[in-house]
Amino acid sequence: MKKFTCILLFGLCASCGNVSAQNTFRAIVKSAGDDSDALYGAAAVIDTNLTGLADSNGMVVIQNIPNGEKAIEFSYTGYFKKKIKITFPQPANAVTQVKLQTQALEEEDVVIASTRNYQKAEYDPTQVDVMDAGEVEQESHDKPSDVSHILREQPGVQMERTSATDGTMGIRLQGLSSDYVQVLQDGFPLFGGFSNVLGISQIPPLNIQQVEILKGPESTLYGGDAIAGVINLISKQPTETPVYDLMFNGESAQAYDGGFYASQKIKWFAFSLTGTYRYQKQKDWSGYGFTETPLMNRYVISPQLYFDLSKHVRLNIGGSYTHENRVGGSDAWFNGTSDSTNNYYERNISNHASSNFKFEYDFGSKGTLTIKDAFNYFTRSLQLPYYLFAGTQLASASEINYHVAVKKNDVVVGIDVRTDKFTEGADSSLTKRNYNFITYGVFAQYMYHFDTKTTLEAGFRLDYNNVYRVYPLPHVAVLRKWNDIFSTRVNFGMGYKLPTIFQAESEEARFINVLPIATNITPELSFGGTFNWKAQLPNFNGVHITVNQLYFFTEIVHPLIADTASFNCPTGDCIQTSYTNSNGYTQSAGVETGFNLKYRGLETGLTYTLTDSHNKYNDVLGNPVLSINPLTSKHIVSMLAGYSIKNFFIGLDCYYYSPVKLDDGTTGKDIWEVGISTQYAYKFLLVFANLENIADIRQTSYGPVVFPNPTYAHPAFAQIYGPLEGRLFNAGIKIHLGYFAKKKKEPGSGIEKLKEKDD
Repeated sequence: MKKFTCILLFGLCASCGNVSAQNTFRAIVKSAGDDSDALYGAAAVIDTNLTGLADSNGMVVIQNIPNGEKAIEFSYTGYFKKKIKITFPQPANAVTQVKLQTQALEEEDVVIASTRNYQKAEYDPTQVDVMDAGEVEQESHDKPSDVSHILREQPGVQMERTSATDGTMGIRLQGLSSDYVQVLQDGFPLFGGFSNVLGISQIPPLNIQQVEILKGPESTLYGGDAIAGVINLISKQPTETPVYDLMFNGESAQAYDGGFYASQKIKWFAFSLTGTYRYQKQKDWSGYGFTETPLMNRYVISPQLYFDLSKHVRLNIGGSYTHENRVGGSDAWFNGTSDSTNNYYERNISNHASSNFKFEYDFGSKGTLTIKDAFNYFTRSLQLPYYLFAGTQLASASEINYHVAVKKNDVVVGIDVRTDKFTEGADSSLTKRNYNFITYGVFAQYMYHFDTKTTLEAGFRLDYNNVYRVYPLPHVAVLRKWNDIFSTRVNFGMGYKLPTIFQAESEEARFINVLPIATNITPELSFGGTFNWKAQLPNFNGVHITVNQLYFFTEIVHPLIADTASFNCPTGDCIQTSYTNSNGYTQSAGVETGFNLKYRGLETGLTYTLTDSHNKYNDVLGNPVLSINPLTSKHIVSMLAGYSIKNFFIGLDCYYYSPVKLDDGTTGKDIWEVGISTQYAYKFLLVFANLENIADIRQTSYGPVVFPNPTYAHPAFAQIYGPLEGRLFNAGIKIHLGYFAKKKKEPGSGIEKLKEKDD
């Protein structure tokens, strides 16, 4: 009897222990996006035999779980699975928060401002490459001083250095030089002509929100200088959430950047203020006795004011001022050991002041009237030991346009006036190279949406110039979305460019013995187009693959070419440069193939650009002579990869440029550039570090780029086709002071408002 009683008590105790070991698990399952929607029907599984489904609030309840560590797997259609480990027993009424990452590709709607219709990118017939705010922010940390590194990331874009010692540069686009690329900021032509080669290297990325690149002839939209394409830099717009950013950056080559960006919208008033400063010490990377990195001091200040004068009226006024002093030259000159045979230097001092004005009246369904104006004042002096080139450029662009969208029709009509006046300094050359252009234009652009899959765009511009008379410019584009995967775009247009001495050849000659443009010279005319197809493959377990193919073609009829001739002179500068219209053409054609893959936090991109850029001119006997366009790589490969996990990002970029032909008939070397970038964000602080040109590949590794002529007092320079700076490390921080301000939910402003209007 006693034995039976003990067994019974033991069984009861074991039973009680079993009961006490049964636990209940509760979790709320939501999406990992900003909206954090509850995932109704999400499944949770423990040990394959205990399961639960989320209710309409995302709540999952699983009962009868034994004590110990358990692995719980959550799943939901269209989302990545997630596994967590929980040790039981848990505190009473404990609720675990679980967020699942969607497999869908989350992309913000991007509105294109450059094509004037303010269409979302997916509906715009014109082919536009866009870098959104996230990409611009990320890439700007690689080189916080200017936007050149951001632009280099884009397919078909090359940075073209025009000086071996002071670092001036331009942009080559699809095999054509920077003379044919128009750079805009918020649709205003702030950098062109005299200011072209300094403009790109002076624009800070701190206040840039979006970059839009239109490839091919785009003069129909923006007049002259847009033969190869247009690059439009879109500024950040103030929001009700205050933004106060401080940025500090240091480079291993003894260069330092500081900057701030502040913006906020307060009821009907908004403002933004950008300021940057850069100090850069000169450096001779090659050891040949000349600087490849110049000594530089530069500061930029740009205030902008925005007014919502009424429900229908918006006004934006602002300005910008840039001062820069950059000096490159021989080590002997910098060290104070120069003599009559080695005392060379180049000093560039520039001042760029600009203003912008934009007035918008929204008539609601009846359209929008826009009046805008930009004025630019640019001075530059280029001083050598034995020569001074200086001048002043006054330029303006004024425009009135009206945009209305009715059902399937979208129309923009407008008139504009553009001026460009250059006056050479009194102490410069004896033969002044002044000009004064005034161009009046009328333009119209019509877009018709046949249905949700087909859109036609047609435009026409008629320009009248006070010197070169009338130029008609048509444009047509067609978008066809064949299905959810495949779409095509076709663009065709014409362009023109007014002739000035501000060509790459003049910069390379430092404007010495460059003759004025003769009266018999005519503007360059072009025609060309692009054909693009894009395939966005279906999502497969969160893997997103996009293939993009672009074919481009541009022909410039009777292009402006530089003729050089030697003459007897007492110095080493005995080459005279003049410009004339060729009796042939320049043609650039090719294909860009892009492959992009995204999976969770991983994104990789591979782009190959094949370019055939050549000239076909008749010789003195009338025989056609074919030659490759100098400084154009036939093959360019870019490989970009980035991985984000929580607040950390690491990226790798690699570029290959095939050998280029040079003016003297020789061929350059292959160029590889490899860089790695990292950044970490924590609340109000962002820390970044980057290493550029890891392989330390420099053009000067293959020989000098500066030669005595006959001494280093009057040096001669090789054409620059590759990097001159070596391995470079930079690191810095960005402090978001707006983090400490009271957060407000944003209704949207600026371009975001235009999105809402389109919707």
